[in-house]
Amino acid sequence: MKTVFKISWAYALLIVVWSCANEGLEDGNPLGTSDGYSLKSYNNGIIKSYSNETVLKWNELVGTYIDEKIPQPLEAKIYAMVTLTMHDALNNVVPKYETYALDNTLVDASAISKKNIHAIADAAVSQATRDIFAALFPPGTSGANSLLNTILSQIEDSESKSKGIDIGKAAAAAMLEKRQGDFPLVFSTFTGTGIAPGDYQANFMPWMLPNPPIWPANAVYAPNLGDLTPFGINTGNQFRDEGSYPISSQAYIDDYNEVKALGCTNCPERTPEQTEIGTFWIENTASMMNRIARTLIQQDNLNGWEAARLIALVEMSQIDGFIASFEGKRYFNFWRPITAVRAGDNDGNPETIGDPTWTPTHTTPPTPEYPSTHSYCGGAGAEVLKLFFGTDTKPFTATSPYYLAGVERNITSFSQLARENAESRIYIGYHFRHAIEVGERQGKQLGNYVFKNNLRELKKVL
Repeated sequence: MKTVFKISWAYALLIVVWSCANEGLEDGNPLGTSDGYSLKSYNNGIIKSYSNETVLKWNELVGTYIDEKIPQPLEAKIYAMVTLTMHDALNNVVPKYETYALDNTLVDASAISKKNIHAIADAAVSQATRDIFAALFPPGTSGANSLLNTILSQIEDSESKSKGIDIGKAAAAAMLEKRQGDFPLVFSTFTGTGIAPGDYQANFMPWMLPNPPIWPANAVYAPNLGDLTPFGINTGNQFRDEGSYPISSQAYIDDYNEVKALGCTNCPERTPEQTEIGTFWIENTASMMNRIARTLIQQDNLNGWEAARLIALVEMSQIDGFIASFEGKRYFNFWRPITAVRAGDNDGNPETIGDPTWTPTHTTPPTPEYPSTHSYCGGAGAEVLKLFFGTDTKPFTATSPYYLAGVERNITSFSQLARENAESRIYIGYHFRHAIEVGERQGKQLGNYVFKNNLRELKKVL
């Protein structure tokens, strides 16, 4: 994607004069160079002066409304659409990166300077986020309106403010138009007919568990999610390869015995550390990765453009991780440990000793088992973070406010992040090891693809 800046002849002449004199302006207007007008330097100089404050304010507001309050795929989709809209708004103020929905190839940023960039960018981000969030999650409209009014009231009325508002409205409208063909993500009645060992079965639904969750009996969530148009990859089956282990295999027996011993309520073989890891990472990856991205943005003091791009790429990887893993779940249709262990004496394998009363530590989600979505999304998010920062080693502190308030885990690398997140699913009884290993691996492939093929830095031309 190329960006063309429209510059008047008078303005161009001024640039030539300034270039010859080797002079510049302190307010951040374009500077002349010995090689002519440097668009890249102009963009970077102005953009670096814009802080991450407004981007993070809106990001936090969205989180207060949706984190752990709605089905996980829906949460991930809202996050992706909101953060991409923020990113598009900023990059229609000054084009720095490719956009997702609102084209920026003909944006004229010649009037943007360090003096007015905060006004126009704050207005654009705020209006864009308010509009898209209100459209996607109406219960959050009041809070979004309040934050919008607060931010806009602090910006002096000007042409820059008005232009920013217009850009924000356009960014939200473009996103809604681009995704207007999306089907809703809802619970459906489970219609699977398979009763053979290994087939996914809905026989672990709410009435079989203490504290039943709020979904219908005999239900499965968004079985067609794998058909949803992805955000940053090509198709839902792009990274699908090997399948689940045959029940007769030694590999399956090993996985079966591991989750049976470590994933049940009060399993004596599970260590305190494993118990903590299981509960710590149970949170939806979209909200967890979002919070980790915010931590790193503040830790590294990224500017607003960098912050918006990072969060948008992370959340793009999350919704695409859901789409890809759900495609695999439907394709392989493998049973969950709760079904497998309870039916262990009747699965045709004499080495899998069953336990009809076996219960995982948390309520198993109503979807097939393989591959692990949580591991898929964790691997994808970790890979995006690694590529963005150019290193796997990146110490930070992670928190889990919804399930282990006050507990912190010191993370030293993005590999550790992906691995702990994946293994947590064994310790809560959701997945077999093969599902988490394949999910994490495929997720990293997806994250690599998302990062290298979306929201890339623009190559600017005159």
